[in-house]
Amino acid sequence: MRSYSPDIEARRLKFTLPSNITKYWHSNSSLKTYHFNALAIFLPILENLVVLSLKKARTDISCPILQAQVNSLVAQEAIHGSEFAKYNSKMISPFYPIHSNQYKIRIFRVLAGIINQFSKSFHYALSAAGEHFTAISADLFLRDDSWFEGVEPIYSAIWRWHCIEEIEHKTVAFDVYKAKGGGYLMRILAMFMMTLVFSMLYIKPMWTMMKQDGNHKKWEFYKRAFQYYWGKNGLCRVLFTSYIDYYKPSFHPKQHQNEALIKRWKAYFSNATLTDIASALALKNPP
Repeated sequence: MRSYSPDIEARRLKFTLPSNITKYWHSNSSLKTYHFNALAIFLPILENLVVLSLKKARTDISCPILQAQVNSLVAQEAIHGSEFAKYNSKMISPFYPIHSNQYKIRIFRVLAGIINQFSKSFHYALSAAGEHFTAISADLFLRDDSWFEGVEPIYSAIWRWHCIEEIEHKTVAFDVYKAKGGGYLMRILAMFMMTLVFSMLYIKPMWTMMKQDGNHKKWEFYKRAFQYYWGKNGLCRVLFTSYIDYYKPSFHPKQHQNEALIKRWKAYFSNATLTDIASALALKNPP
């Protein structure tokens, strides 16, 4: 029987979205809606790549604790992909047909084909880099409720659930890479490559949505976008320090202390009087 880590739980939550979903569901902002739509489109692709890589680690590492953590991570990511597929079909596809099986399959096949040309160690290095992106973003979105300000609670629930689980398994891919003797230079090369892949997967749907709405020709939209990403408290500006930490030779994901953050969240929705855990997750940050 396959063992699982008790600290990394694959939660099968059910998120029921309303039928009257608006196009700009994030605070009636096209820019913010584009941002989270783009994440929702490419995250399942990224997670499929991580799963493809780490499945190899089930038989490639000898530590039973790390094997159990890998099993739990793969289970979590499989559920994430399934839930985001349902989410995207209701939240994005009716308004932006870019989100299609053809797009996902084409991108996935190309990236998987490229990655399969490299060694297992480089597979694991790419997975560790990808998980760093999701972990630092998850920390920010759970720690600062302003990123979901003006959003219907039921819409933000799936994001908070995803953030909790990304933080839970943030060290697994990194530990697999180190267990296989992965060194600093390969880790940094993989982060450069993953940064490029991450950007490409993100920009493609962003540009398509902008073009469909005619925002790609509006200078005012670009000014708002710059402010959102690089202005004071902008997304990229806030995440930059955490991202750069990965380039330190001594870096390990556990150095980013956020276990107390997700423990508070998990304790909150576990003890909530609400019968639907997803509804509890939709509420604002717990005290």
